[in-house]
Amino acid sequence: MVALRSVRTLVLSAGGAVLLVGLLFGVLLPSAHAQSQRADDMFYGRLGGGLSDFTSDLSSWRPTHPFGGGKFTRGAGPPFVFVGEVGYQFSPHWALGIGIQGGNYPVEVYPEIEGISDSYRYTPRVLGRYTMGGGAVAPYVDLGVHATLGGDRPPTRIGAGPSVGGGVDIRLGRAASLYVESRVNLTVPSGAVDGSDAGTRFDVTGQLLGIGLKVHLTAPTPPRIIRLEGPDTLDTGTSVTFAATVNEEAADRPLDYQWDFGDGATATGRTATHAYDRPGRYVVSFSARNRAGTAEASTAVVAEPPPEPPQIATARATPEPAAAGAAVQFSAAATGGNPIAYEWRFGDGASAEAASPTHTYETPGTYTARLRVSNPDGDDTRTVTVRVARPAGADTSGAAAAAQNSADSSGTGPPAVPPADTSAQERWGIVVASMSEEGQAAPVARRYRERLPEPLRVEVRGAESDRGVRRHRVVIGPFEGTEAAQQVLRERAEMLPSGAWLLRLE
Repeated sequence: MVALRSVRTLVLSAGGAVLLVGLLFGVLLPSAHAQSQRADDMFYGRLGGGLSDFTSDLSSWRPTHPFGGGKFTRGAGPPFVFVGEVGYQFSPHWALGIGIQGGNYPVEVYPEIEGISDSYRYTPRVLGRYTMGGGAVAPYVDLGVHATLGGDRPPTRIGAGPSVGGGVDIRLGRAASLYVESRVNLTVPSGAVDGSDAGTRFDVTGQLLGIGLKVHLTAPTPPRIIRLEGPDTLDTGTSVTFAATVNEEAADRPLDYQWDFGDGATATGRTATHAYDRPGRYVVSFSARNRAGTAEASTAVVAEPPPEPPQIATARATPEPAAAGAAVQFSAAATGGNPIAYEWRFGDGASAEAASPTHTYETPGTYTARLRVSNPDGDDTRTVTVRVARPAGADTSGAAAAAQNSADSSGTGPPAVPPADTSAQERWGIVVASMSEEGQAAPVARRYRERLPEPLRVEVRGAESDRGVRRHRVVIGPFEGTEAAQQVLRERAEMLPSGAWLLRLE
């Protein structure tokens, strides 16, 4: 029994040594562990061989040879085992396998047992295996159940029991690895293997040390990028979507997607949205990765400044009203992307292409000047009304003056042509605002009082329109005659609105 325990201890010690070596490899090679990943979700096959070991009642009959070649009979063949297994790898750590261990156990004392001359035994088994870590060198342990059969009949019979093993798996590539392992198969009843029920309650058919190859029977499918979709050009500050089409149905999962937009920004997923802050040409890269490999593709995109159609900020004509034959200064300002083109049509058939042209109207009347600004991104238009009066001192009939005064007092707007000064007793004012509420007109009048120097006076005057609506006009004056009013209108053009007009006061 002492020899039996020695053999058993030595067998278990050998298996423990193998596991210890595996653990040391896993600790001493952290870089390999970090850089590689074990395949999963696939079928595999294992094939190997090694040295056999047998521990039973019979092997203890030769205490001088508790372990080693001396306990095996000479001429009956070498003590070896062969191992085959197929299984499924559920994850990088867990697998389930079905296999068989066949071996020659030529114990020297077999001839002393009547009827036993065959030293081969066969052990089918089912195992669950756990691999520690996911690196290039990974130790593992497994546990399962087995049945052992073989030998002459009588007296041997089928036995069963637990199977315990462990070893180290060394990755050779994407689809293959080398393993080194040790295994112990405990078999009951005791006489199932050696035909002897004396001494111990079980027999051991072990694999002292074995080596083999593990191959993937179903290779993982790497990702493949079918196409990338995205714009060729886009406006800065505008979000756009990029999308990738990948062989998701065929490629092994999990799949990892990564976008690099070329400006330091990244994103994940099969689709991604991004906006560029600065103009330029950018290379958008996409990668798809799984345990079988990595696929990459890229596309170029140009970010451009957004279109800036022009918008007219100001458009005016001074003086207004203007005298026939006198120069009228037009001015305009516009925003938008350069270059901006200006085109004025003055309403009398003349035109000019400048932001601030000068034009002279020869005939009194009301003219609508139209401004159009344009650039490559669009255009904008605005109109300016210009009232042109007869020059001061021109002959005007009293009927025409009365008609103009009547039109103005109605409150519908300024007269088309202010009348000439026909009487020293007539008083005129300059209307700078017209409002329906007196409370709105009062602060406007106050601002003009503060803006205009003495002796110019500013007051609010009320009047009825032709439709019975009360209007409150902010009026500068009074002035003795239209000449004096027009002179102030010209001199103070920068302080007065472009739509100011002359009004005969009661």
